[in-house]
Amino acid sequence: MDTWIIQLHNSTNETTFLVITALIAVIFCFWFIPTATDMMVNSAAGLAGKYLGKDKRTIVINSSTNNPELFLMLLSLSLRRLGGIATPLGSNFANIYLMFIVAPIIVISKWIFIGKISYIKNFIEIFNKERMLFLWHFFMSLSMFAFATTAYWCITGESEFAPLPEGVSTRTLPWIFIGGLICLAGVLVFFFYEKQFKNKRPELFDDINADDYIASWWQFILGTGLLILLCYILNTLFIAWTEIYDDLLSKLFGDAVFAGLHYFLGSLISSLPETIVAVKNYERLTSPDLNTAMASASQSNMTNLGIGFLGSVLASLLLLMGINYQL
Repeated sequence: MDTWIIQLHNSTNETTFLVITALIAVIFCFWFIPTATDMMVNSAAGLAGKYLGKDKRTIVINSSTNNPELFLMLLSLSLRRLGGIATPLGSNFANIYLMFIVAPIIVISKWIFIGKISYIKNFIEIFNKERMLFLWHFFMSLSMFAFATTAYWCITGESEFAPLPEGVSTRTLPWIFIGGLICLAGVLVFFFYEKQFKNKRPELFDDINADDYIASWWQFILGTGLLILLCYILNTLFIAWTEIYDDLLSKLFGDAVFAGLHYFLGSLISSLPETIVAVKNYERLTSPDLNTAMASASQSNMTNLGIGFLGSVLASLLLLMGINYQL
C-alpha cells in the first residue's frame, strides 16, 4: 500500500497530495481509530465485569485502549521496522500531557461553551478532595515514563527527544533485550504499588459507572479487527512519508525517520482513545470515575511497558533467527 501512496504522490501535485494525506490523518485521529477503540473498550469492560469481576474493569478499560499501540508495533515488526516499538514507549509521554492537561481542558471548555459553569466548580472540588489520588496517578505515570525513556535509550542508543544521528544502526541483540527487561521491571513496580493502593481504596475500582459497557464478544472482535486494519494503513502511510519527505523529516527526527514518526505522531494518534476515556470519566464528577480517567495515564503507561517488553522479546527472537531490522 505504501507503493500506492507514493504513486499517488507522483501523479498529483504537492498541494493535492498534502490535502489528501492530511484529510486521511484527520479522519483517522478524530473518527476511525477512536470509534473502533470505543467499540472494543466498551465491550471489553462489559466482558471484564461479567467474567473477571467489577474491580478488574478499570484496568481492562485502560489496557484495552492500548491495542492501537500493540497493533502498530506488531505490524511494524512484521515490516522489519524496529522503530515500531517507539509507539508504546512514546505513548507514555503522550498520555501524561493528554490525560492530565488536555483532557481536563477539553472538559472545562465544553462546560463553558454549554453554560454549565457549576460543573466546573464541582470539578475543582472533587480534584481538591482527591488530591492524593491525583498525586498517586501522576507519580506512577511519571515513573512508567522514566522506565520507558530508559528502555528507548537501550533500544536506540539515543534520548527520545534527540534526533537519531546519520548512519545510526539497529542496536545489538543484548541491548534490545535489556530494554525489554527494563519495561518488565516497570510493569512489576506498577503492580506492586497498585495492589497497596487497591487495598486502601477498593471502592474506586468497584463502584465505577457501568451504563455504557456491554458484554459483547462480537463487538470486541469487530472493534479489534478494525483497529488491526486501521493500524496497518497508518503504518504504510508512515513508510510512504518516510520515503517521500525523507530530507525534511530527517531534520526533525534524525536519520531514523520511521522511529521518530512513531514516537511522536504514532503515539499521539494511538493515545487518542485514552483521551476519550479520560474525558468521558472526568465529566461524570465522581471519585471512582475520576480514578478511571487518571488511570488512562498510569495504567495505560504500565500496559505500554508490557507491550514494549513483548516487542523487544519478539525482535530479539527474530534477530536470533537472522532477520535484520531497520529503525
